[in-house]
Amino acid sequence: MRGGTHDAIARAQVFFSSAPLAAAFTVVAVGVAFGHHFIVSLIGHAGHAAMLGGLVVIAAAALVARLPSIEWRGVLPISLLAFLAWCAVSIVWSRSPLATIPAVLEQLAWAFLAVVIALIRDTIQVVRAVGNAMRALLGLSLAIEVLSGVLIDMPIAFLGVSGNLAIGGPLEGVFGTRNALGLFALLAIVTFVVEWRTRSVRVGVTIGSIALATGFAVATRSPTIALVTLALALATAVLYGLRQIGAEARRMWQWVLLVTVVVLGLIAYAFRTEILVALGIGSEIEQRYALWGHMLDDVAGNSLNGWGWVGPWVANEPPYVAINAITGVVNPSGQNAYLDVYLQVGLIGLLLFLVLCGLAFTRTWLIASNRRSVVFVWAPLILVVLFASATAESRLLVNAGWLLLVVCAVQGAHGLSWRRKLPVG
Repeated sequence: MRGGTHDAIARAQVFFSSAPLAAAFTVVAVGVAFGHHFIVSLIGHAGHAAMLGGLVVIAAAALVARLPSIEWRGVLPISLLAFLAWCAVSIVWSRSPLATIPAVLEQLAWAFLAVVIALIRDTIQVVRAVGNAMRALLGLSLAIEVLSGVLIDMPIAFLGVSGNLAIGGPLEGVFGTRNALGLFALLAIVTFVVEWRTRSVRVGVTIGSIALATGFAVATRSPTIALVTLALALATAVLYGLRQIGAEARRMWQWVLLVTVVVLGLIAYAFRTEILVALGIGSEIEQRYALWGHMLDDVAGNSLNGWGWVGPWVANEPPYVAINAITGVVNPSGQNAYLDVYLQVGLIGLLLFLVLCGLAFTRTWLIASNRRSVVFVWAPLILVVLFASATAESRLLVNAGWLLLVVCAVQGAHGLSWRRKLPVG
């Protein structure tokens, strides 16, 4: 009996530590993260939560099976642990504890999945998983847009598809809104290009994937996505230039780049209204300005610790019910990830979040600048898209956005954490 038990445990360990299971698990986890809106529209939040719970169980088993071979020094960023801890502690002072508890559990679940993915898969394998998941979701989006906009010529309301394919957009795909489709299409473009440069997939598949993602990004007709695309193009050009020069010159130009970005950021903030008007998106941003103003008013009394973490807004809980009543719109979020963090977990939480984002970007950017393999450019460019879009969306904080942020943060810490220089003992 005892021998049979040992054999079963050994077989389970071999199964959960196998490469095929790790590959399938990563693709499914990424697909569930990116396909949140589609899954919830079909089977509800309970169904999506069940899928997330199942993935956590599989991830825990895979992690236990691989424990002897995992190097832990410097893997888990302290900034990530501090931000997660602060969000969890916010249950104590939350005005809506029944909403905060499940939100914290979901945040921890996605963070755990991201850490496991970063531990059991290397960067190119993560890129392939994201690429495969996004090809499936973008292909499904195209099929649904053709069905809605051409075959039946009517919206599919429960999926949020308006059926505008015949007139060239705006399109939403399976992601619910045009901005979500545009954001995920840009993330897909970065992934597909890295796949192409690393020769991870066939050329025909790469060309078709990039064309599909680019078509969707254009068809969203979103000014927000246009600005994020500009930020991505500039970051790509700068990173390419840095990778072409010598190490000594690169170090100097990194400092020049940092000072330039800070100065341009201050100028852009000072003249933000004039810039938005010149770009023709002043009317779109006015609603967001009004929403952000009410958010800042409501955080004034809880500026240090916020109202408690809830992730996506809970419409019938304070302060969101009051903000929605004033704006006359049921807002799913604050449409700005940084202000959402400030509202929910206060100034302390915002500072912790900015440290997490800053360290993740700095580490991945330096790795991409100094290592020759093109696969390392994936993480910083993904973060550029996420951080730029976070000024007008809050998707960085949940599901796919949060998963990718944690994956990139762990990859950056694994490559550049100071703790890796500590002695093993």
